[in-house]
Amino acid sequence: MAASLEARRRGGADRRVAAVALAFCAIVYAHTYWFDEVPAALMSGLGAELFPRLVLGVLAVLAVLLAFNIGSPAMDEPPPVPRQVWITGGALAGVMGLLALVGMWPACFAALVGLGLLWGERRWPLLAVSAAVQVAVLYLLFVKLLGGSFPKGLLGSLIWP
Repeated sequence: MAASLEARRRGGADRRVAAVALAFCAIVYAHTYWFDEVPAALMSGLGAELFPRLVLGVLAVLAVLLAFNIGSPAMDEPPPVPRQVWITGGALAGVMGLLALVGMWPACFAALVGLGLLWGERRWPLLAVSAAVQVAVLYLLFVKLLGGSFPKGLLGSLIWP
């Protein structure tokens, strides 16, 4: 009887998580209809929306399996999520707002430095140089070599039309 009650309680939490995951999948899937067109030179049979849609499909299938407790053995209550995880998630949500404001490259630099500080690195020069090198490599690879475009942000659009 106690095991059945525990399974029912766990199943309720699993169903809530599955519902949130399915809602997330539906929202992001709908967003893929507004992706920019991929230049013909870069297009090799797959549109930019196909890979995210495939990943979202897998997530949705896994969420349905979770909702019905398929392949989910009984286990002990997991430990609480560490505070650092919630802070990191909030910081990444903040980076999305920063991206909309200042654009991809300054937001990427700020994210790399900020997450390094958040995770305990205190050597500012090392963080700044590391972030600058990573952003420069990403820029050279995706913008110069592959010809991609990234969000300029509100301020970037005002400065570089």
